[in-house]
Amino acid sequence: MQFDVSLDLYKIFCTVVKCGNMSAAARELYISQPAISMAVRQLEEKLGKQLLIRSSKGIKPTPEGQLMYDYLSKALNIIASAETKFLDMINAETGEVRIGAGDTIIAQFLMPYIEKYLEEHPNINIKVTNRTTYETIKLLKNGDVDIGFVNLPIGKDDGFTVSECIEIHDCVVGGTKYAHLAENGIELSELENFQLMLLEKESNSRRALDKFAESLGSKLNPGIELGSYDLLLKFAKINLGLAVVVREFSQNEIDGEKIFEIPVRPEFPKRAIGIIKSKTNEISNAAEIFCDILPRRG
Repeated sequence: MQFDVSLDLYKIFCTVVKCGNMSAAARELYISQPAISMAVRQLEEKLGKQLLIRSSKGIKPTPEGQLMYDYLSKALNIIASAETKFLDMINAETGEVRIGAGDTIIAQFLMPYIEKYLEEHPNINIKVTNRTTYETIKLLKNGDVDIGFVNLPIGKDDGFTVSECIEIHDCVVGGTKYAHLAENGIELSELENFQLMLLEKESNSRRALDKFAESLGSKLNPGIELGSYDLLLKFAKINLGLAVVVREFSQNEIDGEKIFEIPVRPEFPKRAIGIIKSKTNEISNAAEIFCDILPRRG
């Protein structure tokens, strides 16, 4: 058997039991005392049992009323907690943001935005998974991250949306041994005459470089392949060879004293760091708010 009882009647009943009289319950709920009395009568009629005993000393529940109060008060507290937590998540007071990105994007682009976000929303839990661009795409498709940050361009996929955040430019750098090249620069085809240092082939940044060289009938043949721009810059500084790095992420190191930028003709095409979201998996409000503080292009 099920009772067709509104939640408001249960709330009024529990408030009356808690307060011990009708007038105190009316003040707490900001409704009239006759409305309180009517609500209690309606509830008793629907349940078919008297729930409250009225006396000059106040109101106390019947055994049946006490049973209902014990369970209903717990249920109403759970509902109140659910509403509070729901509002907290909407206002980004609690929750989780799951991010997938490569180490360079994390260190050189995302870090200040993560720091700013945590200052404004200290109770949000941020999880960061360090993966390459194509591994990040896989994480997003599997629902393991809410948002991914990748090196663009990437292949078209109807399963997610792509937005550009910042524009980036690849450039060639070298140490003091190669400082003389900084004034006049070199042709792209001349890179084969030097020890060349690039990111590993698995990275999308490397794929973009290889594709560009191939479009010009050339080929990049690195003698050293590394997993991070930091290592490329360190190796360039000790004159192990010429390295291709992202200018925007290396400006503090390209000082014209120990590391020099060497112009290459033609220039590498501009690229971008982008944010990807699944079209099918809805992200949390906390993640949406994080996305809102990021720069966007176009």
